[in-house]
Amino acid sequence: MFKNQILSCNIRLYFVVKVFINVPWWYVAYNRLISPFLTQRTKSKFEFAGPTKTTETLFKYIAPEQVPVQYGGLSKEGEAEFTTADSATEDTIKPAGKHTVEIPVTEACTVVWEVRVVGWEVCYGAKFVPSVEGGYTWIVHKSRKIGPGDEQVVGGSFKIGETGKVVFTFDNQTSKKKKLLFRFKTKTSE
Repeated sequence: MFKNQILSCNIRLYFVVKVFINVPWWYVAYNRLISPFLTQRTKSKFEFAGPTKTTETLFKYIAPEQVPVQYGGLSKEGEAEFTTADSATEDTIKPAGKHTVEIPVTEACTVVWEVRVVGWEVCYGAKFVPSVEGGYTWIVHKSRKIGPGDEQVVGGSFKIGETGKVVFTFDNQTSKKKKLLFRFKTKTSE
């Protein structure tokens, strides 16, 4: 009938919610019209989300690392580095503000990460700051603006031979708050 996906997820042991995503505006309006005639129990079994609320609705029921990339999550088919078992950290980037995430490095290793900002329109950059005074700061990922057309999972890796920290910066220049999804791993060098 229309292009939508039906996803179901178990909230409790015996309770299943059917989530309809990417439904057209007229169907959401129709559902709001008939909902007063339905019981609360019936209404609680279905969730409808238009294209602008898809990611937000899915995150209510499914962890971001299990939501496919095309719906705003971090799950990629055939992904070798991260799996759905690798949990992600969720954070909020305030409107017209900067947000930093720091990964402490206590030994020589390789740091691997994945970052996604739902709604993008942010400037993203990464650098390594050594703990040794007078050490050289490495630019890992040059700061650049990522627009809504480029909305994707940004990942990378950086081999580090000394102690310090990897600092990620997100500059939100819009008037809307953004949701940050972030996960990383450290692999010891052999």
